Amino acid sequence: RRRGTAAADDDDAPTADARALDGDGDRDDAARARDADADADADTTRDAKRAKVELAAGGGARESVGAAPAPVAAVANALAGASGGTVVVHGVPQSWSEREFGAFLESLGATRASYRKKARWPYGFVTFGALADRIAGEALLHGASVQGRVLKVSEAKPRGGGKTGADGVDVSGMSAAEAVVAKANANALRDIRDVICPLWNVKYGEQLARKKEIVAENLRAITRAVRNASQKARKQGRRFDVEWLRSALDNDKLACPLEGIVRSPVLDGYRNKSEFTIGPSAANEPTVGFNVGLFREGVTAVAAPVGCRNISSTAKFLAAAAETHLRALAAQGNGLPVYDKRDATGFWRLFIVREGGMAPESEHGWKHWLRPGVGPPKPEVGNDGKPIEANDKDVTPFEYPDEEASLPAPTTKDAHSEVMVMLQVRKEGYDDETIRGACRGMLDALEAAAATASPPINLKVCVVQFYDGLSNAAPDDAEIRNLKTDAPSEKTMDVIHESMCGLRFSLSATAFFQVNTVAAEALYRLAGEWASPNGKSLLLDVCCGTGTIGLTLAKDVAKVVGVDIVEESIKDAFVNATLNGVSNSDWVAGKAEVAIPRILNEYKSLIKPEDGARRGMPSVAALDDPDMSADEDTEAALQHQRTVLNQTSVEYLYDDVVAIVDPPRAGLHRQVLVALRRENRLKRLVYVSCNAKTMADNVIELCLPQGQDGNGGGVPFKPIKALALDLFPHTEHVEAIMLLER
Repeated sequence: RRRGTAAADDDDAPTADARALDGDGDRDDAARARDADADADADTTRDAKRAKVELAAGGGARESVGAAPAPVAAVANALAGASGGTVVVHGVPQSWSEREFGAFLESLGATRASYRKKARWPYGFVTFGALADRIAGEALLHGASVQGRVLKVSEAKPRGGGKTGADGVDVSGMSAAEAVVAKANANALRDIRDVICPLWNVKYGEQLARKKEIVAENLRAITRAVRNASQKARKQGRRFDVEWLRSALDNDKLACPLEGIVRSPVLDGYRNKSEFTIGPSAANEPTVGFNVGLFREGVTAVAAPVGCRNISSTAKFLAAAAETHLRALAAQGNGLPVYDKRDATGFWRLFIVREGGMAPESEHGWKHWLRPGVGPPKPEVGNDGKPIEANDKDVTPFEYPDEEASLPAPTTKDAHSEVMVMLQVRKEGYDDETIRGACRGMLDALEAAAATASPPINLKVCVVQFYDGLSNAAPDDAEIRNLKTDAPSEKTMDVIHESMCGLRFSLSATAFFQVNTVAAEALYRLAGEWASPNGKSLLLDVCCGTGTIGLTLAKDVAKVVGVDIVEESIKDAFVNATLNGVSNSDWVAGKAEVAIPRILNEYKSLIKPEDGARRGMPSVAALDDPDMSADEDTEAALQHQRTVLNQTSVEYLYDDVVAIVDPPRAGLHRQVLVALRRENRLKRLVYVSCNAKTMADNVIELCLPQGQDGNGGGVPFKPIKALALDLFPHTEHVEAIMLLER
């Protein structure tokens, strides 16, 4: 499963491409534009002279009346970590495409980092790299005339209505330019805890209640969608009964029972991987930490992870050592610059710490950590459907359960505790000798710090990744070299190891692995119990990553077949299978929507039919694409098994098909859903999700009756039960797991 490579995977502030707006969909953008429109109506006249621009219909010639320079005095008061941010331009012709909008900005001479505009939008978004560009751009745009309409400019609202450091900043009496700078400065000085672990000061019992409710609301969304579709079908003369719908409507509209939330056994320092940004602080000092905001919000400042409860003490210690080294070099005037997103320059970009063998062991199963996740009772509703206001004097304050106790934070335990550090640097503009010298100096500083740590840190692997792109998310084939040998990194050698569910996993620099080891162990054991495979099941591990789920269940099934789009993850899965002596598994690299139908077709004659009827045997075992085929030994074994079956005609290799899907935040591709639903011998499916919203969307597709009799495209699944799981304490993220049967 790939979660992206943001600051700390799922729960840290995401990195933003300095040249492209990160879009979350038309509805979010429209809502932000409407919110900003109200602000724009209240804007005061700009101090700078406005540019008057007239474009003829169809994008004809323009008439420029003048342009104002950026107010130098206002920008002089800006902090180093403050940047331009994003504005909404209102009054843009709806007929304009994004290209036409860009041409208009170009004709004005507005210097910007990126822009966004779709047909039928009466507005457009513009992101500026520098504050001076933002102030000058607003002066050019606000009040300009286009096809008889006067443009208005306002600050873009955060997606989802989130808060920023600029909330509550008093800008009364300031000019427009001074207000922009004041808000940008406030954003650059945000408390890093509010960005990385925003629930750091919320009692853990309350966190659990909030997260359980997120999953509950998405279970209600499933019920609403299926109910509405059923009603629509009846109006069209297609009548089919959804047997579970009535009980769901009687159970707070939950599609299935929500059995609680599994809390994290560890609350502090639980992350086994931390991805730190290297960049300038608000005071323009080299810093190793996290971005305090997004580029599109006008923030490039980096702050040290002080007080971030989810980051391990080991990661904080090494990040501080790297920061001390960079600042010492900067003070001497000898160091290479840190990366600056505003102009995409600099050398040092990322500092990634991975840890293995440090998590505490839990002697309890997942049920020990199961909690009801109860929150305040819902207000009573009157006959009019509106909540009845209670007398405050009669209301007893709700007390959340005390859940602050936990297992100890991960730390060095013994020789099996291992640490890997990966640097990401930018090669462009630097010769090989300079790069080697800078990296060697960092390695020496880290090794010296690790030796003085208490307890000592076993810094087993140090590598450097080279990447000159704009965002921090380097491609899977980006060059990685061993810092000690300066040789290309060997994937099977430059690894550390982590233990979970009685297995040992090899982790390379870019391999995906759940960041909360103890909580992930509870998740995988739970998924295995719910899947309930028998000794003759064929288990499909969809979006398998490095094979963690499939390998933990391999002993309980006849065969595991894992699929993942990331080829490097599949290589790791083969390594982990060999490391643990698991021989009944195969791992396929490719898009799940392509691979799953082919795998099901490949194995269909080996799976016992529902009616017990004998089916013909295929003549070949290999898949069409040799890159997606099993190894020769596996293929030979399958061919032999087919030969035996042809001779005996009594037994099948597999009694049934069980699937566990663990997709990225975007959910499963529609073609994967189609393939899973069409395989009628697939009776049980466990859906593991890091995004309850996309899980709900996918489950609707799997459970919604289709066709005239409701069974079109395969018999629909039925929601059986669900649980919330907290793998990311002190953040707003929650894991969900759901069992479907048919």
